[in-house]
Amino acid sequence: MQMATLNSLLIDAAEKAFEEKQDEAEAILLDALKIFPESYLVFYNLGVLYLDTGRPKEALSMLDKALELKKNDCDILIETALAHQRTGSSSEAQDYYVKALSFAESAHQKAVIFNNSGSICFADGEYEKAAAFFRKALSEDSFYEEARQNLLLVNTYLGFIGKL
Repeated sequence: MQMATLNSLLIDAAEKAFEEKQDEAEAILLDALKIFPESYLVFYNLGVLYLDTGRPKEALSMLDKALELKKNDCDILIETALAHQRTGSSSEAQDYYVKALSFAESAHQKAVIFNNSGSICFADGEYEKAAAFFRKALSEDSFYEEARQNLLLVNTYLGFIGKL
């Protein structure tokens, strides 16, 4: 019974977030947290919501708690890395991406990790390294459009630099 209630709350929160009613989604998740204080899923979903609403420091707090409850979960590690990335902690983000890679169970998860690592390298001015990560992402998931666009961007940028 309790699991059905948790699932229902998580689905309701996701629907509200999809409808761009983030305040309502947050309220649902905070209520779920009162009922299920040991559910990593509630903390994870709050972390994702906070990331989506531009609150990466709050996201880190929730995602750290989710990781305490479910260690070595690839999705939580990816979101934690992204939160660090958005707070400007590139090296911590890369550390979490490396750890996430060791627990990735699907090619798409690996592609996301490589793509996001490439984005950090691009932001840090390491364009060749970024391109290599984007190519790795596409080798894992050839249909991953974000990686394809990022590779195109970095290659265009490298073309401009080469002409200077």
